[in-house]
Amino acid sequence: MNFNLKNFASLLILVLVTTGLSSCFLKNYSFSGANIPPGVETFSVDLFTNEAALVNPQLSINFTEKLKTKFQTQTKLGLVAQQGDYQISGSIIDYRIDPATLNADVGTAQNQFSIKVKVEFVCPKYPEKNTAKEYSFFKIYDANQPFESVESPLSEEISDNLVQQIFAAIALDW
Repeated sequence: MNFNLKNFASLLILVLVTTGLSSCFLKNYSFSGANIPPGVETFSVDLFTNEAALVNPQLSINFTEKLKTKFQTQTKLGLVAQQGDYQISGSIIDYRIDPATLNADVGTAQNQFSIKVKVEFVCPKYPEKNTAKEYSFFKIYDANQPFESVESPLSEEISDNLVQQIFAAIALDW
């Protein structure tokens, strides 16, 4: 084998550059893009209480479980019953139907179904991350459809969007 100083220097530079670049990506990022700080290993989610004037009895449990599932599947954090490194709690503060568009012939042509939640996030290891914020989302539906026939799928879709908003704010640092 012919030892060449130029080849050795090139190989050394390649190794250093590759090592340097790979260390930039070895932080606590996951394929979902979650940015979890060092030392944060667990999360807890309290049951979201329903404080809205109009109450869907399954919404509290369903929403809480969706939030837990999102963090379990999109991060490496372990779920604990309480006092996690990330602590999420809150309430459903609005669940309503409002007229969205009017039609001179029939009155209300479309309705707007909206849900708003208040979320409190506490991270004892990084108190600068603590926040209290409201999140809301809505969907428009044809007013000719009875609300009971669209409530479940729209509630699911709105809840999914709210969970994504909360996840992005907490785990993605948006």
